[in-house]
Amino acid sequence: MRRGVIDIGTNSIKLLIADLHDDEISPRLETSRQTRLGSGFYVDGKLQVEPIRATIATVNELLALAKRNDCSNTRIIATSAVREAANADDLLDALGPAVDVLSGDDEARLVFDGVLSCPRLAKRPALVVDVGGGSTEFIVGDPEGMRFHASTPLGSVRLMEKSTISDPPTTGELATVRKTVDENLSKAMLPGLRRQLGALDQATPLQLIGSGGMAGILAKMELADDGYDRGRMEAVKLPLEQVAGWRERLWGLPLAKRSEITGLPAMRADVALFGSLIYEQLMRRLGFAALQISTRGLRFGALQP
Repeated sequence: MRRGVIDIGTNSIKLLIADLHDDEISPRLETSRQTRLGSGFYVDGKLQVEPIRATIATVNELLALAKRNDCSNTRIIATSAVREAANADDLLDALGPAVDVLSGDDEARLVFDGVLSCPRLAKRPALVVDVGGGSTEFIVGDPEGMRFHASTPLGSVRLMEKSTISDPPTTGELATVRKTVDENLSKAMLPGLRRQLGALDQATPLQLIGSGGMAGILAKMELADDGYDRGRMEAVKLPLEQVAGWRERLWGLPLAKRSEITGLPAMRADVALFGSLIYEQLMRRLGFAALQISTRGLRFGALQP
């Protein structure tokens, strides 16, 4: 059975079309369009006119693309920006009732289910982290399923919109943004998250798995590959020192030079500053020595019945 999912995110809109056979998901088409739906949103909690227009046009474009690829069963999901917006109906009314605005609980469950659709990653207890544009999801689970999740309003686009940085950023600006990340992590969820991690079976080593766009970018930069080779990307396991190294390199370059890094899409060269810092700081605060990359997550979870 062929199914599709369109994921309306804070930064971009993504389409995944796959064939489903029992528990196996075989991707046939994956593409994305950046519309920056969250641009200007964090000033007054309202989606702005131009990003709404771009998002509506893009969703319709991707629906037509799905049909051309023999996919008439396409689910549309939306996450934090739409979930939080005071004027979300300006977007939803134009797209119709087919859009499923995910709750934080639903988003976490689908991310975890999607990551664990990879049999290799489903064998050990894990903390799955999905750094998005508007929020970061933390999901704790094991082969028996999801045990706990927490969501914090700490995303790459949200953090960028609320930060003032130079080009290239200064050392003081980095310190300010790092403090914001640390304060958000500490206030929101670290104590409870540590308790949940401690309650897992420690006889099996706990893995940290990064899902979502920034995790994929870290893998592609590490591989120096502008393509999208799922097998190679999911073989990447980055030590903390390497994650910190990429963050240091990104923060030390002006935007034009960051845009030239192989594996980093030019349109993501601004938000990558903030996504890389979030991953570095959560690894430091939680004591993880390495980050395993997953190219699966929300959309893979949303495809499953």
